[in-house]
This record gives sequence, C-alpha cells and structure tokens, in this order.
Amino acid sequence: MTHPGQFSILKKTLSLPGWQALSLSGGWVLNYHEKLKVFSLPERGLLLLGLAWQVLPEKASPELELKALSESTQGPITLEALMALEESWCGRYVLISGGHVFTDACALLPVFHSPAGIASDLQLLAEASGLEAKIYEPGRVMNWMPGPMTPYREITRVMPDQIYCFDTGETLARPLVSASCPKASDDAERVRLFTELFAGSLRNMRDQLPGRKLLLALTGGYDSRAVFALAKYAGLEFEAFTLEYDGIYADDVTLPKELCRLTEIEHRYIPRDHSRYSAALEDEYLRHTAGLIRDADRLSYAHGQYQELTGDGSQAALLRGSIWETAVDFYGRSFDPSGPKADFYDWFCVPEKSREKQSLDQYFDWQRQHPQPGLSPCDRFYWEQRAACWMSPIEAGFDLLENAVSVQPLNCRLLISILLDFPFSERVTKEHQAKIIRYACPAIAEVPFGGKATVDETPLSVLLYKLSRLGYRIKTRGLGHTLSLYIGMLKKKLK
Repeated sequence: MTHPGQFSILKKTLSLPGWQALSLSGGWVLNYHEKLKVFSLPERGLLLLGLAWQVLPEKASPELELKALSESTQGPITLEALMALEESWCGRYVLISGGHVFTDACALLPVFHSPAGIASDLQLLAEASGLEAKIYEPGRVMNWMPGPMTPYREITRVMPDQIYCFDTGETLARPLVSASCPKASDDAERVRLFTELFAGSLRNMRDQLPGRKLLLALTGGYDSRAVFALAKYAGLEFEAFTLEYDGIYADDVTLPKELCRLTEIEHRYIPRDHSRYSAALEDEYLRHTAGLIRDADRLSYAHGQYQELTGDGSQAALLRGSIWETAVDFYGRSFDPSGPKADFYDWFCVPEKSREKQSLDQYFDWQRQHPQPGLSPCDRFYWEQRAACWMSPIEAGFDLLENAVSVQPLNCRLLISILLDFPFSERVTKEHQAKIIRYACPAIAEVPFGGKATVDETPLSVLLYKLSRLGYRIKTRGLGHTLSLYIGMLKKKLK
C-alpha cells in the first residue's frame, strides 16, 4: 500500500513510493505522501498539512496568517492564539505547533496516535507500531467505529474537541463552537451573513484549486442543494453529478435534473453497472480505510463510478455536503439535554462489553468532564462521531482517486457555529437551509425536496426491510432490550 494523501510523524523515516520526509525537532520525522500539501515554518515548529483556506473576507490565507503570527510573537506561540486563527479556516487539514496537534473542524484529515507517534492513516500507524493489520467490521446501525478508541487497543483517535501533544502524550480540551462567531440581529440577517461568508469561502477555495474542474454531488435532499445554491450565488463555474446506488430514492433520480435545468447547469447521471463491480477495488478501499466505514461511497468506488466521473484525465474537485446535519438535532430521539437517553445503546444496536461500547462510554465520560457551552449533547455527538469518525474514512477513500479530491465546504467551525445560531425550531425541520437556498438561488426555490421512497419500493420490500432490522436488533441487543425499545417507541407515539 502506498497510502496516498496521508502523513505520519514518527521517530523514523519511511521508505514508501511517492513519499517524502522532513526532519523535525526532538528526533521526530514528518513522512508525507506527495499528494498532501505541506506548509512549514521549521524555525517556529509550525506545520500545516492538507488543504486549508480562509472564510472571513478581512483575513489573509492560513499560510499568511501563520507567517504573520510567527513574526509578531516573541517567545512560544500560545494555543489560544492558534485556536483564534484556525476557527475561521475551512478545508481538510492538520495544524501542528510545537508538537501540539489541531484537527480541522470535523477532523476530516484524522489524527491517530500511539506510543510510536501520530498518523492520518490507521493502518500505517499500526504497522509502525508493530501491530498486525486488521480490517474493522462495523455494525449495521452504527456503521462506523466510534471514537476515541480504534480497533487497535494501542491506538487512539484525536477528536475534534481535543488538542494532542505527541511529545508528551497529553490530551487537552478545546472549544468546538467558534468564540468569535458574528451575531445576527434576526433570521434574515443571519441568512445573508451565512450566504455571503460561505460564498466568499467558496471563491477562496476555488483559488486554492487552480485548474481543477468543480463537480458538485447533487441529490434530491436539502444538504447538497444548499451547496448547489451557494455555489451558484458565488458565481462558480461547476457541473453537477448524481451517482446511482442500489435502492436509490426516486427523487434522487429526477430532482437533480430539474434543478440543473432551471439553472442551466450541466448534469451527469452515472448509473451503476453491476457487471463492472470489482472485488479487488472494494478490497483496496477497505484496506485503505481500515474498514472504519461501510457506506455508499465504497461501492461507488468498487463499481468504478467515481473513476468514470473523472475518467477524462482532467483534474477535478468534488464538492460535497455531508456536514449540514450537524445542526439539525439529527439523533434527537436518542438524547435529552443532559446526554444520551437510557435506550441509546439499544437504538444504535451496540453490543454489551464490545469495544464500541467501551469507546462510547469513554466518549460520554469526556463529554461530561469537558462541556461545550452552546452545543447540545445531540449535536455534539453528530459533530464528533458522525461528522468526524464516520466521515473521515469516507474522505480518505477519495485519496485513492488519482485525479480528484473531495471537498466539504462546510468544514469550518465558524460556519457551523452560524448554523447552530438559527432557531432550534427551524433547524430540526431544515427550514433554515430552505431559507438559505431561497435567498441564494431563487430560481430553484419552488422545487420540492426529495422523499424517502425508493425506485423499486413495494409494501413487501418495506416489510422485509423492517423485519431484517428487527432481527438484527434482537441478535445484537437481545430480545429483552429490543422489546423494551419498541414498547418505549409505541408509548411515545400514543401520547
């Protein structure tokens, strides 16, 4: 494995095809693949790894900000100064200062640590730690490995609300929500503020990706449509695409075409040809991601759909909208204001005495010890577990593509914080997103949002699906826990 787009900081230099090395203080060595962008101020112990750009129009690029901070600061640069800079950055990156490691907002370029050092690639760090490689097999409901633990007992994940120091092994807490989030006087002002900042951020992103064709992933739902509307508002030149998947929603087939027709944007629909499925490609994806996620993009890669999308040889950037649900109380039925409800583990089908339960227990202990003012336990869980632990291996999967990069343009603490400022009643229905879409792109304001009916759905298929889910719950949590869960759900409906 060549581990494209990844990095490690170890006490040794790695000999891998396409990799380079940079000596650091303390005997550490930064090893990185040539696809990974690296900015370094070695005299100050500053490293910026990956793609980062600025959101605020009055501020300079991350690289220029780091240079200015370095030149204007006498003595060590404080963690508080770096956090104040970084909260308005967007992208997929890791910031390092004096051995302290800061992740991007959702840790999409992840950091794993062990006594051997740190790395963005779990398998790479396992190998450097002398551990036998393993492919994780997640559950059906919680289809990712929850942090901070990993399948390896010796390796831990750095969460988005943490700063890790690889010199000392110390883990510190940090705020998730932006401390300098601008406050709007009302909803209309909030919509305008968010739209202008997001559009300006998209233009800065465009400058960071010169020569790349912008391809926007579009479905019938709210999230991708919000990115679509904001990209139109920003004046970007882009094309849209939809990849067919097994059991695709009917509206995911029809609505993207209508949105593109109304806005004169080119749209491409790539069907799934099962004859093109490659077990070797799926195995490559699972080994590259250590199996930390079992989701749709794995199969799109195994069927060659992304390769077909970018097969003309040009360099592309794939714009995706996978972070928006951080602000919509997505798992509201499983949380109350103080934390997870009693049936949380039943709902997510997490087996007792499993590594997943141990990791979640540790995560909720950290939550209780390090509260995040202004962020509900539910939205915090989505931010740190679903957006970070679930999404980061998906983003890593795109590193396998030779001529494309994936970009999540909402991956910024400041932008997420503005969304969390919308009234709760609007966020849970995604009305705040509908308002942003109407403001940014009135031409598509009247197009309905997609439903959950699949193209081949029948009453029998729905029944069989529900029965299979019931069987899985009984298998993982037992009959008693499953009955208790369903009785509780029934009582809630009858109230």
